[in-house]
Amino acid sequence: MLDLVRFSPGALLLSKEKKKVNCKPKNQDEQEIPFRLREIMRSRQEMKNPVSNKKRKKEAQVAFRKTEEEARGVDADIAVPKFRQRKWESDKAYIQRMEQEAQHVLFLSKNQADRQPEAQAAPKKKSEGKKAFQRRRLDKARQRKEEKAADRLEQELLQDTVKFGEVALQPPELTAKPKTGVSRSQPGKKSLMLGVLLSPGSVSQPLATSLARQRIVAEERARVVQAYRALKKLQQRPLGAQ
Repeated sequence: MLDLVRFSPGALLLSKEKKKVNCKPKNQDEQEIPFRLREIMRSRQEMKNPVSNKKRKKEAQVAFRKTEEEARGVDADIAVPKFRQRKWESDKAYIQRMEQEAQHVLFLSKNQADRQPEAQAAPKKKSEGKKAFQRRRLDKARQRKEEKAADRLEQELLQDTVKFGEVALQPPELTAKPKTGVSRSQPGKKSLMLGVLLSPGSVSQPLATSLARQRIVAEERARVVQAYRALKKLQQRPLGAQ
């Protein structure tokens, strides 16, 4: 009676691979290309193919959007997998991959949190204080721009354009006196006070005074005149009459 030995599927697959690796090629002239070399050749061909590059770029963009949504906390819907057998995929590996993806989708659907869109917090509106602060900041920025424009215009107006070939033999002389400035006489041209008084055009104009000031001056003048007259009378009396 023969003993039946049970082998695990992994051991059988490993033994088959060993036999397949160690087996000699049937035809010495036609040898099969190794798997690693085939993968390298396929990768190079895909890099040269623009269609495959576009496909990889599109897949990368989709993966980036999904990662971005997960980072923001957006609960995306569970994607339903689309099964399609790959080029170098065997039937057994294809069926196993479909079962794994189906189990993954079932697990996600069972453990998905309950969504309550109405319970989500509404976006907060800007407070009045923040709006007022922004308005003040905009006003200050606009005022600074206006001041800069005024300064620039003033600099342009004060700028003296010198023509080509123009020569200045002496510094400019100021003919108009400043409104709030103090007049300073130049050395060697100082005039004497007597000359100013004797000049025909030097007639001093009386200062305009108020009525109250005029009345006080008149009363003081009358009092002085009365005192002077009284003093004269005392001087004219003889000494014996005192």
